Amino acid sequence: MKLIVLIALCLVLFCAGCLEQKDSTTNDGSNAADKSAKVPTVTITSPKAGEILQGNKDASFDAVVSGGQAPISYRWSSSIDGELSTSRKFMQNPSRLSKGGHVIILKATDAAGTSAQGSVLVEVM
Repeated sequence: MKLIVLIALCLVLFCAGCLEQKDSTTNDGSNAADKSAKVPTVTITSPKAGEILQGNKDASFDAVVSGGQAPISYRWSSSIDGELSTSRKFMQNPSRLSKGGHVIILKATDAAGTSAQGSVLVEVM
């Protein structure tokens, strides 16, 4: 009889550990959903992925950055030409970029130091 009670007690304790309820708060007591809403997200809207940039007409570089704590700082760069701008949006003449396939990257950093980035691949001719 003692053996059955001991096995039952062990089983209850084991199951109690398995059924731990997930809490949506982080170690600092804040809500995890609140923290994820504060993380910036970056979507480059122009140029479009796969776009061909050519000629002497300025191309628009623009993005939507949501979330994060203001103010947000911006750093546009090219995999070939390096830093392009520190503005949220800007115009760039394709003739001033090196010819070839560029990965255009926008890194956005918020006031808390949290950063996110977006990228598109474009061809400069």
